[in-house]
Amino acid sequence: MRKVVVTLFVGIFLAVGFGNTSLYAADPAPSRPVDVITAVSLPPLPFSKASMDLPRFHKDDPDVKLSQESLPVEEPEEATTPEKLPTPTEASVEEAKAAGAKWIEVNLTKQKTYAWEGDQLAKEFVISSGLPGTPTVEGIFRIRVRTRSQTMSGGDRAAGTYYSLPNVEWVQYFYEDYSFHGTYWHNNFGNPMSHGCVNMTNEDAEWLFRWAMPEYAEETNWMHAEGGNALLVSVHE
Repeated sequence: MRKVVVTLFVGIFLAVGFGNTSLYAADPAPSRPVDVITAVSLPPLPFSKASMDLPRFHKDDPDVKLSQESLPVEEPEEATTPEKLPTPTEASVEEAKAAGAKWIEVNLTKQKTYAWEGDQLAKEFVISSGLPGTPTVEGIFRIRVRTRSQTMSGGDRAAGTYYSLPNVEWVQYFYEDYSFHGTYWHNNFGNPMSHGCVNMTNEDAEWLFRWAMPEYAEETNWMHAEGGNALLVSVHE
């Protein structure tokens, strides 16, 4: 008799516990790997009007219009003023080619960045530029400021566009909020993915950073480009 009762109890438990899938509805198995979900949910960069912990620049610098609030107050004003350099033009690129100087080319059609030494190609990279609605700026620029890593954040919580990405590495700004930087939230290089920046793998972004600034000595502060390391950047279709 006891055996019959135990058997009946186990049968009821199995029918209720495993037959009723609603018991597990509150904790469903993910439909795809968690790391993929995380990567897709992180937005490209930068958002318009994003706050990206950028340093204060001299008020009459014509090339840079960035945040005035994030630089530590104790840093002296003379240390925050970038060197004044001539406004670059197409002729500047031709001069760099003739002089054997380093310069950077971004081809938006090919989704590639090229590191040049004069007219000799040093290295090329597959990149992700801005999406159609948020294109990468075109023109001739200079590297203006660099940082080893930073937190990039912005967007709007109410609109569901807020983001905060720590430790974005090997950042080199060439115009306003547009920069070359390492990217860990997607691996879709060769296709437009960003809101304007030139996305690179961390490895490629580090190579470009060290090549463009060979005297880099592992500083962690903001580094204004000067003279030979304020490389020309040509961005075009």
